[in-house]
Amino acid sequence: MDNKIKELIKNKELFLLDGDGTLYLWDTPFSSSPAFLSKLIQLDKKFIILSNNDSESKVKRLRVLDKMLKIKLKEEQLLLPNDLVEDFLIKKKIKRFDGVISNDFLNELLSKGFTLDIKNPEIVIVGFDVNLTYEKLRRNIEHINKGAKFLLTHNDPLCPYKGGQEIPDAGLIINLITRAVKREPDYTFGKPFESTIDYIAKKYKIKRDKMLIVGDRINTDIKMANESGIDSIWIMNDQSEKNGKQYTPTEKVHSIDSLYNKIRDL
Repeated sequence: MDNKIKELIKNKELFLLDGDGTLYLWDTPFSSSPAFLSKLIQLDKKFIILSNNDSESKVKRLRVLDKMLKIKLKEEQLLLPNDLVEDFLIKKKIKRFDGVISNDFLNELLSKGFTLDIKNPEIVIVGFDVNLTYEKLRRNIEHINKGAKFLLTHNDPLCPYKGGQEIPDAGLIINLITRAVKREPDYTFGKPFESTIDYIAKKYKIKRDKMLIVGDRINTDIKMANESGIDSIWIMNDQSEKNGKQYTPTEKVHSIDSLYNKIRDL
């Protein structure tokens, strides 16, 4: 298996690395994560940290990751649902929004020239709202019931948190909203949707057979790899073991520490 993993690493150009649960847990990195990223740089490989966590602005998250992973990340080395949503709004020429989103994400949208409209938005954005209030829910449900389209930043029900815990994420918040409005979101972003890979392939001008996905979630990371025709390495953990097995990784290891140890002599 070690030789197969080494060959995978050698033959790929762009590494799509899951963040939460693979490289770190919320604000704590796994011990070999900085060394693993340094090894990729040493091997002249490109990488993007893919995270479904839109609870923070991209600028803030980059600051946190720089300190945590002991590396100066470029803006293009982190891809959040924030990026995908902003790209979508620009392409659709949508300016006015309301949403069930964090204060950080809200302020990021405002800084990019979008306008908060709590009375008559063109679209409602639902995400990982760590500043959730009943009034915000009520207001946005009313917008949707009046005919506003709405999008979901990603559909993870839980987010890995400190001490191995998991906390409610956008996938649980949207359940409440869809139950109230009796319809599904008009658009959904993030992993495991192939639109994320399409965005990366187009932006970075790279073919899928040159990508490698590394992640801990069978039903997001490995699902996206299988459905997009991309090789993958599954970082196994107890929670992942409980998830569905209908998706098959190219290779698997027990942790990012284990993966680094297998390639450290490349």
